[in-house]
Amino acid sequence: MDQRILEQVGFSKGETEIYLVLLKIGESTASEIAKHTKIARPNVYDYLNKLKEKGLTGFVSKNHKMYYFPSSPERIIDYIDEKKDILLSNIDNLLDLYKPEKEASKIEVYEGSEGFKILMNDIIKNNKDFVGWGGSDKVREYVSEHIVERYLNLRKKMNIHGKMLYAETENVLETPLTKFKKIPKEFTSPSTIISYGNNVAIMIYTAIPVIIIVRSKELSKSYKKHFELLWEKKEYPILCPNCKSAYWDKPAKKKK
Repeated sequence: MDQRILEQVGFSKGETEIYLVLLKIGESTASEIAKHTKIARPNVYDYLNKLKEKGLTGFVSKNHKMYYFPSSPERIIDYIDEKKDILLSNIDNLLDLYKPEKEASKIEVYEGSEGFKILMNDIIKNNKDFVGWGGSDKVREYVSEHIVERYLNLRKKMNIHGKMLYAETENVLETPLTKFKKIPKEFTSPSTIISYGNNVAIMIYTAIPVIIIVRSKELSKSYKKHFELLWEKKEYPILCPNCKSAYWDKPAKKKK
């Protein structure tokens, strides 16, 4: 099992390792847990206490020794639901404190795989069709497959369509909801740009990925116009072999 799944729902690495070990080996002492996880015993006690607070471990005393055992994984769902209920009961107070600038443009920058998840959730929340160029499936190199599938399934449920231009050497994130149009390989890019709702997002596929979201109605409208111009073209720029400049149309043939 990919232990990142538990980390993605709020468990620390130590909590995750200890809980998974208890699921595998069952009732154990702190010393046995330390041996299996390579976590120092004092830290094992700290993580066990945190798991106990979440309702995910219990303990029993036998012959003056404390033995710990795991709760059912279904308890994780209960724990998350409890946290969600607490948040929902206080969301109005949080919204009262939140006063966004309605007209001013805003730029958000995220580093790491979390940025992709934030962007995916934002696309779903906006519930608007999108357009973009630099179509690629490179997101799969940064987030787990179940995150990608969840995003695609939510798009299907909410009927969010897309149109993407992609370089002919690239693989795309295939889904019946997205139309793809191929452009020459000279336009391969280490980034993807999409425009959705009143937002423009740039995904930069570096070792530590960077996701930039620009919240601007004017910019998004402009990007969509540029995209439609590219989407409707029958010919794309080709590189002049001598001057290395780009032309929208193929060079005219010289008259004899």
